Amino acid sequence: MPDLSIIIVNWNTRDLLRNCLRSIYDGTKNLSFEVFVVDNASADGSPEMVKKEFPQVKLIRNKENLGFARGNNEGFSRAKGRYVLILNPDTEVVNDALLKMVQYLELHEEAGAVSGRFLYPDGTFQRYYNRFPTFSSMITKWFLPSKISYKLKPTRSYFMLDDDFDKLIEVEQPAGACIMVRRELFLNEDFMDEKFPIFFSDVDLCRRIYSKGLKIFVLPQAKIFHHMAKGGSEQAKRSLFLYVEYFLSMIDYFSKHQGMVKAGLLKAFFSIGFMVRSKVFLMEAIWGRKSWDEFNYALKVFYLFLTRRYVFSREPVLGTRENLR
Repeated sequence: MPDLSIIIVNWNTRDLLRNCLRSIYDGTKNLSFEVFVVDNASADGSPEMVKKEFPQVKLIRNKENLGFARGNNEGFSRAKGRYVLILNPDTEVVNDALLKMVQYLELHEEAGAVSGRFLYPDGTFQRYYNRFPTFSSMITKWFLPSKISYKLKPTRSYFMLDDDFDKLIEVEQPAGACIMVRRELFLNEDFMDEKFPIFFSDVDLCRRIYSKGLKIFVLPQAKIFHHMAKGGSEQAKRSLFLYVEYFLSMIDYFSKHQGMVKAGLLKAFFSIGFMVRSKVFLMEAIWGRKSWDEFNYALKVFYLFLTRRYVFSREPVLGTRENLR
């Protein structure tokens, strides 16, 4: 049994994926591990690159893009390690960061998961950690101008803007770009809830870890470069739909963890907000202050949100995988 199973869900990030895999194999010593790359129908040669340059990687090729949650579940179902690491392809592991994370979990039973210190490519600290979203933090974050919102307690608390990350710190919800969990926690249940295909799946995962009476910590000595790539040009073209998907997933998260009342209120707030923005953009387009394309975008957001148009299906998908190599 390996110490660690690493799952990387990839979609059209071949060059970043190559650097990620190279950093794992070059920097991780004194630790037994296996690596799964779950490729969501990339068209940039990612699977071919993995086969040629990293034959030791266990490659799972999907025939269509199944999203982040399903991709990780596919890797988890085959994982054998005592610990499982969710790792984005736009990350690079610095030296023995993974060993330090495993060692911390081995020594601290109260920790259900750990993450590392995210760094921008230039080496500066990347504050990519949150507390669990609350009704007030989502309202202040999305309905107030940034200059006001970021001065208010709900937003500052949500983004942990006043916390010291130079030392070991408990973080309710580190970014899904790098989270190492105890595999035993999810042997009798789904690893990731596929009702959250791309957004809030990591938030939901962390929430379930806390529901088991455990905590999550960020280790300042475990450094991870994070490029924050968007996953390819096609994803940028679908940004309108992904934007709406984010808010729909937020409502679903609140419905699951905070009840139908708060979820309903949040949906009402965003419905009204998107409607008002559409009307404002219409008037400004008439006055020449906004383009008609901007008005059309706002109107589409309102329509897609109101009609709950998801990008990724919430239904099981059969016959979409090729064999594990």
